[in-house]
Amino acid sequence: MKKVLSFALSLGMVMAFSGPVAAKNFRLSIGAGHPAEAAVWITMMRDFFQPEVKKRVEATTGHTIEWVEGYGGSVAKLGECLEAVETGLLDIADLHVPFEPSKLMAYNFPYFVPFGQPDPEKAAAAARKVYDDFPQLRENLEKKYNQVYLATGSVGNYNLVTTFPWQKVEELNNHKIAAAGPNLPWLSPVGAVPVQSNLNEAYTSFQTGVYEGWIMFPDATVSFKLHEVAKNYTFTDFGAIPNVLITINKDTWKSMPEEVQKIFLDVGREYTAVESKAANEKGAKSVKTMEEAGVSVRSLNREEKVKWANALPNIPKERAAEIDKTGMPGEVIYAYIDNLKKAGFEFPRDWSADK
Repeated sequence: MKKVLSFALSLGMVMAFSGPVAAKNFRLSIGAGHPAEAAVWITMMRDFFQPEVKKRVEATTGHTIEWVEGYGGSVAKLGECLEAVETGLLDIADLHVPFEPSKLMAYNFPYFVPFGQPDPEKAAAAARKVYDDFPQLRENLEKKYNQVYLATGSVGNYNLVTTFPWQKVEELNNHKIAAAGPNLPWLSPVGAVPVQSNLNEAYTSFQTGVYEGWIMFPDATVSFKLHEVAKNYTFTDFGAIPNVLITINKDTWKSMPEEVQKIFLDVGREYTAVESKAANEKGAKSVKTMEEAGVSVRSLNREEKVKWANALPNIPKERAAEIDKTGMPGEVIYAYIDNLKKAGFEFPRDWSADK
């Protein structure tokens, strides 16, 4: 009888220590350099990613999520989010790759394919496949920058908003045109004067004459009210650019049980489709807003697009070589091009011809 009682007591102790893990509240900071109200990719972080993760975690795991928002540069400004997540200043952020041209050169691969797919949904799907097919992209973030890849999103189709009307590429000669950084090389080959800038300062810079144009997609043009100070919008179809990169601090990640981690990854994958669809819809509405506001909206003809594309150096080839030198795979650029081609897109210039 003593042996039976001893066994029962031991079994009870084992069961007590191997029972369900106590429910935990994860208080997570999430932020970005852009404001949630004006940037659709941040809006979808706030209105889709956050509530969907919270709902699923609390419904299926017993744990809870508490979000602390730091959007609009209130915690980390543009170009500071990579380090903010690395150090844990933010748990989760949109790194927005064009503002990390050196450290995140390989992740800027969509910018190195000018005149690409104008549809953000198709562009985002093609980019997500690159992240799936090249584990080096995820591994580099973890090993070098102490963060885990969660999601990719896309901004809309990059075009050209200007204070002056133009019809032919030659008419851009000597005009100062702004861009975020990686797309600046699209300008000087046609005689334009490239100026690096960001959307947070664009409106004032237009007013003061710092530049006369912006390479920008429709929804950001309207959200940041650039159409009020630049009344000419030309669809050049540089392409939608999947430049949204959402990551989570690796130490924060390790503190979560696998079931919670899986929800973050699942919602992150869904974010790509949800956000890029929202970008498409907001882009279409923004074009109507510009037209109603008296903006001259037109499309550059195919001949001029081909002329512009052919005036550029072979940017994919040049950047692939640069990425290779950093120890990352420059092939990500051509993988992205191939993904777009397989989805039926025809480039005005075959960037792979002189690979």
